[in-house]
Amino acid sequence: MPYCTASDVRLIINTDLTDEEITTLIETSDAYIDKLLGTQSSSDKLIKRLSMILTAKAIKTRQPQSYAIGEYSEAAGNVLEVWEREVELIMMSYRRSFKRV
Repeated sequence: MPYCTASDVRLIINTDLTDEEITTLIETSDAYIDKLLGTQSSSDKLIKRLSMILTAKAIKTRQPQSYAIGEYSEAAGNVLEVWEREVELIMMSYRRSFKRV
């Protein structure tokens, strides 16, 4: 079961990709999470956020004309750097706790 949906990802990035294309990227993001942290609960909101951010990063690098929206407005600076820092913090949090399901 995916950790997030295409609709969730669209809350933080505006893109022309279809839901099917976003879903494929979500699958890749979730596989990355599972590889690094082990399988997590699909109801974990922090893991959902991690999946959303990893997917949005993939979209932004694949489709540079996409832009961050909501709390990640690009007026605040380089959104890829902001997302990278947030990913690192979430990953460190889970690695320290060894939270596995």
